[in-house]
Amino acid sequence: MCEQLDLFDSLVPAGVVSFDRDEPSVTRSGITLRAHVVGTYALDGTLMWAWANESYRDSLIAVRSQELRELGERSGIPELTEPLLDLNHFPDPRLAADHLLLMSMGLLDARGAVICAVNEQGRLLMVVDDPAVPRAEPRPVRLTTALRNGAALLPGPALAPVKGWFARHGIDPVYGPGRVEGVLDGGDRVVVSLEGEEVTGVEVTGPDGTAPGCRTAGEQQLEGARRSPGAPHRTFPRPLLAVAAREMAFSILRTRAMVSYADDHLAFAGRAPVWDGEAEELRFPGGGLTARRLGSYDAEEGWFRWAPETEDIRECFREAAGLDSADVETMPELSGDQLDLTAYGPREAVAVALARTAANVAGHTFTSLGNDFFAVTDERLTDTGALDLDGAVADIRGGGSWLHGLVEQEARNETMRSLAQAYFERLGMQVWRYGEPDFISGVTGLYEVRVYFAPDGTITQVAPGMLMGAPM
Repeated sequence: MCEQLDLFDSLVPAGVVSFDRDEPSVTRSGITLRAHVVGTYALDGTLMWAWANESYRDSLIAVRSQELRELGERSGIPELTEPLLDLNHFPDPRLAADHLLLMSMGLLDARGAVICAVNEQGRLLMVVDDPAVPRAEPRPVRLTTALRNGAALLPGPALAPVKGWFARHGIDPVYGPGRVEGVLDGGDRVVVSLEGEEVTGVEVTGPDGTAPGCRTAGEQQLEGARRSPGAPHRTFPRPLLAVAAREMAFSILRTRAMVSYADDHLAFAGRAPVWDGEAEELRFPGGGLTARRLGSYDAEEGWFRWAPETEDIRECFREAAGLDSADVETMPELSGDQLDLTAYGPREAVAVALARTAANVAGHTFTSLGNDFFAVTDERLTDTGALDLDGAVADIRGGGSWLHGLVEQEARNETMRSLAQAYFERLGMQVWRYGEPDFISGVTGLYEVRVYFAPDGTITQVAPGMLMGAPM
């Protein structure tokens, strides 16, 4: 499957991902292929199989997940028959979910795998079984990487995954001390050296010991895949993303402080306020907070629109991003026109990131009533309250949740670390890096808040605790 996924990723390059539950299909980088959801991974470190998920289990997009359940019942595999898997006992729960997706791809004999961010809730794990994607043929570099990675991913002797690779290609290998070798179609010879749980070497030669013929074979191509030029294709602009990373978590803190103030002084008690446009106030049962309309978002039609007379707020956003007039012309996200969110992947996350970041850089508090966004300008909201470690955990997790679907792979590490560091600095906490690359800490007195990262930069856990001790 490592070999197959390598081919798939080369034919369907990384890019904006969307899916259609009714067709069912997935679209990545404008290429649409038949695909099915096998499970969803949530930020709390759990994976729910699609056959158990109310959002998907009755739709066509979940039918192959049911095959996994049936296989688990026949073979007595509880990981495939339990609706919800808690992966937190693994060193990296998110990576464990990725490995389960790869295994699902193998069990279903799929042609590829795709991960789709779903708003701020987590990740959709999908297998691609479209015949437009060819089965991987051996190529020297690809097979060498696949054999090494396949052995590394599975515990136990490396011989088992190596035998599986030869079997997949219909080759009857010959076994010798510390080696396995076989002949590919066309006469090329593959020799795999083994030592315990590792593949220590892979050699591919031609029939007479010269350069292998598979080295010069043309790369495989998609056969009849549907191109979808109108599919989501636009990513959140890097300059705006950098600002959002610095502002989102602190903006969530400001919103929490506003709710606390409304509870204490305006008899909020969980009852939603009402917008009084004439007075420009959000009216609570016990009084109002001065505010401005910021924008609105239509989930069904897929658009975001800035409210009139918000140019000053958007200008603060532009300045924070270091944009000049030429940049603005190519960045519709901050224009006064309606922004078509169908061009993006997670639409709601785009709308919220734009509005929340804009409010915060302008020094205001973001809040929303349904899909109407407001910047609360009331001067009474100047105090965010005493430092609360549990609140800091919620703020950082919330900010990371909204942003993770907007961040491309190559920017994820920088973006998520910036989010945590900026939050700590805004609260006057010292930033300690003794745990890198696994985590960074915000320190106050004898306590710290640790933000843990996956190898690609995704925030996997946020936890308070005693300084340099075990997390609470």
